[in-house]
Amino acid sequence: MTVVLCGVGGDTGNVRPVPAVDADGRVEYVPIPEKGPTVATATYGSIPRQHGDGVLADLLDAVRPNSEGEWHTGATVATQVVHRDPNLDALSYGEHRPGYVAALRELDPGDAVGFYGGFTTPDSGYKHRHLFGWFEVAAPPTVLAPDDDPATVERALAAHQENAHAKRHAGSGALYYHDASFTDRPRDVVIVEGRRGGLLDRVVRLSDARHGPNYYMAESVAETLSPARRADRGVHLGGFKPAVRCGVETSRFEAFATRERPGHADGP
Repeated sequence: MTVVLCGVGGDTGNVRPVPAVDADGRVEYVPIPEKGPTVATATYGSIPRQHGDGVLADLLDAVRPNSEGEWHTGATVATQVVHRDPNLDALSYGEHRPGYVAALRELDPGDAVGFYGGFTTPDSGYKHRHLFGWFEVAAPPTVLAPDDDPATVERALAAHQENAHAKRHAGSGALYYHDASFTDRPRDVVIVEGRRGGLLDRVVRLSDARHGPNYYMAESVAETLSPARRADRGVHLGGFKPAVRCGVETSRFEAFATRERPGHADGP
């Protein structure tokens, strides 16, 4: 069995401020802002917070859809459409980053995908890596290549209508990372659907060491999850957050992710 850990969600390049883990070990999953045409309608002003009252827009001062250029502030934050990927209500996740595609395309039904981000905690200003959601894989992943016939792509996406990449396709007539009018680097896109899982009530801290801008998996976590690759300093979790393939049974991963943790869940 295989679990792939994926670094996702809003970060310092596209949302301000990045949500922090609270004293009870809870954090809000804030998706990145959408940067292209889409039929998606969910906005920061329409998505309820997982913890507490209000909506995600209440937590943000500014968003930047392309991770470059000017920040959008004020009332435009609430009206900004989000790229809800992963969609942990529908249990659907899509990716174009080559390292992620390579890991996700090999998953089988019964494997799992875990989602992590970099968040500060009440006792640390460092954005240590925390697991905040997961799902069990329901079916073999769908992989769509830039040279696939458009009709083939459209038929494949019909089975993934709640996926953010499918919503982009419906809005523009092409997958963003296949369309030369949007990118000069066409890439494969993989879509993975889940059958159970979702957002965690409390996060699980994955990292314990930091060297420069990079974070590394805690040894106690690595002993449980059996990651495939280790560098001299341990299992790299970014800087730029990598996909991490782990050789662990889904049942053991689920137990690791969901067991009760008192306090701010600052360790495995």
